[in-house]
Amino acid sequence: MKLKIAIVLLAAFTFSCQMQLDELALSPNGNNGNSSAPGLSQNSNAGGIISNEVLIKFKSGIPESGKLTALKAISGTIQEQIITQEMKDEGDEGFYVVKTNINAIEAINRASGNSLIEIIEPNQLYTHQQTTTTPDDYFYGTGQLWGLNGTYGSNANVAWANNNTGRSTVYVGIVDEGVMYNHPDLVNNIWTNPNEIVDGIDNDRNGYIDDVRGWDFANNDASVYDGLSTNNVDAHGTHVSGTIGGLGNNSIGVVGMNWNVKIIPTKFLGIGGGSTSNAIKAIDYLTNLKKYKKINIVASNNSWGGGSYSKLLLAAIQRADKVGILFIAAAGNTGSNIDASPNYPASYISQNVIAVSAIDVNGLLTSWSNYGVKTVALGAPGDNIISTVPGPNGVGYAAYSGTSMATPHVTAAVALYAAKNYPTSTNQAASQVIKKAIINNTIATPSLSGKTSTSGRLNVGVVGFY
Repeated sequence: MKLKIAIVLLAAFTFSCQMQLDELALSPNGNNGNSSAPGLSQNSNAGGIISNEVLIKFKSGIPESGKLTALKAISGTIQEQIITQEMKDEGDEGFYVVKTNINAIEAINRASGNSLIEIIEPNQLYTHQQTTTTPDDYFYGTGQLWGLNGTYGSNANVAWANNNTGRSTVYVGIVDEGVMYNHPDLVNNIWTNPNEIVDGIDNDRNGYIDDVRGWDFANNDASVYDGLSTNNVDAHGTHVSGTIGGLGNNSIGVVGMNWNVKIIPTKFLGIGGGSTSNAIKAIDYLTNLKKYKKINIVASNNSWGGGSYSKLLLAAIQRADKVGILFIAAAGNTGSNIDASPNYPASYISQNVIAVSAIDVNGLLTSWSNYGVKTVALGAPGDNIISTVPGPNGVGYAAYSGTSMATPHVTAAVALYAAKNYPTSTNQAASQVIKKAIINNTIATPSLSGKTSTSGRLNVGVVGFY
């Protein structure tokens, strides 16, 4: 019986966020791009905020009466206390999502001199937008998966020819939209939680009931895919997953850089975007899985951005670093130098962060890709990238463009290197070896000279990756 592949006409993904802070956005001071000051300033790469919500971290030991007094001053009520196991491990008392009856920026300004508060910042929104594009026939043999084997691609075909197609003992987290876990080009590479069953009980005692395939932080439930064949919900998370781990040698659709890998969906982007607070929970979820369940998570893919500086988000990224999870981040799509105008999370300075620009099929830095010789490490294929999306009967493919598409090529490269060198476990030291392999093996590319720290593009066709 012949399998019919439904071609889904979706969109060319262009990452963009509009500056919505009418007055101020948290900004870096002179501390290598990471601010610790409570001051605010404008940032052209900043995204939106939840207008009447702030995140507050009180100083250690503040009594409940003191917290209530501080909240009263900004007309605030607690919506949620966030204190993950990872925070507890560091003696951190967590932080609060606070609803206010005044504008978030006004609340921050009112609280800026409060001696009880250690951190107050907006609960930011990270989002993306899409426009339509043309279909393609989606087969590796046609040469259209240029990001894998094209002239300016990643040379994944060289690693494959030398017997490295990935391993199912290597895991990556998708911090993004949800993932269509039953897509035929993904289904065998989606993680199943071995310590959890669907029974309404938190069997693995990680705080999430029935998280058999990950968690949806946007909706606070175990459903990591909420889309339909007739809409684009969770298409973006599904697309980046296919670049990392589309099944190989199954005679349909696309192939990812890793034919074998395990993908852990951690959805925090919903239809209206995703908040800082939910991004933190998603990152800590992965850190917890590695730290306590000994799951060999080598990287998280972060094809999102547009936010301003968040000390709380940076702390979560640094907690991931301590257990050896690299944080691969999209540089953004405003055509900006993010050394001069930071775009977070790509602009965070942490040793586990690798920020990625996008190049096209001719090896040119795309006109819309952000860059930064101090901030962005390398370029990777990000224009007209074909990958998995939802579709009729569960089989869909589409071509998207954006630094969102460049980022999973690098995440996939991390997994491919780990498959060869660290197939069962990694730690912080091992993660830095992997990062150096990514950085040191780039191919010099004229369009990236003076635009990225390596002046080069991703290359896995070298010894070490096979």
